[in-house]
Amino acid sequence: MQYNIYYKDSLNKHLQYVDKNFEKSFNEHQYIFYIIQEEIFMLKQMVKILTVIFIISLLTSTVTAEMPLRIVVNGDKVLFPDAQPFIDENGRTQVPVRFVSEALGADVSWNGEEKKVTVDLNSRNVVLTIDSKNYQINNQNYQMDTVALLLSSRTFVPIRFVSEALGANVVWDQTTRSVYIKFDPNSTPAPLPTPIDGNVTYYDGISFNDTTDVDKFGRITVEKSKEFLLKLANQISLVMEDGKYYIKCDYPEIPEGYEWSLGIRIYPIDGGSIGYNPITRVPGCKIPREGSFKKEVTHFSTINNIRSIRMTLSINHTEMDNTGLLDILYLTDGSKKRVEFVPYTSIYPQEEFTDAFDFTKLFQWK
Repeated sequence: MQYNIYYKDSLNKHLQYVDKNFEKSFNEHQYIFYIIQEEIFMLKQMVKILTVIFIISLLTSTVTAEMPLRIVVNGDKVLFPDAQPFIDENGRTQVPVRFVSEALGADVSWNGEEKKVTVDLNSRNVVLTIDSKNYQINNQNYQMDTVALLLSSRTFVPIRFVSEALGANVVWDQTTRSVYIKFDPNSTPAPLPTPIDGNVTYYDGISFNDTTDVDKFGRITVEKSKEFLLKLANQISLVMEDGKYYIKCDYPEIPEGYEWSLGIRIYPIDGGSIGYNPITRVPGCKIPREGSFKKEVTHFSTINNIRSIRMTLSINHTEMDNTGLLDILYLTDGSKKRVEFVPYTSIYPQEEFTDAFDFTKLFQWK
């Protein structure tokens, strides 16, 4: 309707102009044909313009894609045979630690059990822990704004933090997407950053700073709570031995003043539920909250009688409760499974870990 009004108004104005200035008749059909031709011409011009814009944007994106990150140490480009450097979600350049460290002349060691990488160069000793912002230089505690990562069996570290910790100078060139690292072993190394407050203690490979990993109420922080809870979840398994069903758990060590809370609830197909936890009074259903245990489950004879299993894990301050819990849900037919961290307050978002979780290791009942 809008186009019809436009053509009609344009036509009336043009006819009035012709009648007034040329005093001759004007064929209405001819004018409509003229307007259509003009509109087609304008559309063709617009298509040409959009085509040019598309080609330019395509060329621009192609150029960007053809410029991978470069790491240059003392003038020599570092070659990465497999895993490549990338910029993480915090804007930090992550690189496979071994190749860059060796280019600097440093020694690298890996502790798979504690997920720690150690880099030694002259008088500097740098220790980073996977998925932790805390790191150490010569036994002093520091903190990054990102974390070291384990990807494709390679340990990635934020190159600026590690290089500067070793005494090197780091320059980023945005134009060429290059990191230039310069290290002179004969010169005085750059001063270290300011250490963070508090004392760091490791509990089964998890670092805990008694100042920065505690909130203003004296409880473990939400982030550190997630780290401990995921560690516990990976040390629980429902196994079968000699035709019997068991719950096995190896509680990780935790800081003084905290205790574990573990609840496992089994839902039979015919209704009701059976709960295993440290405080139940139901005979045969009580489990410890520390150390290691292997508990036989005797309230059903076959997995076919079970509809679902749910676990709730938390690390509780003995006087002030917890800052969140880990909720694990598993339907025995495999139709649904979920691992989700639920914080104690809506100020913090819930976070799901389902895709990265090893359900095969946890649920082995058949």
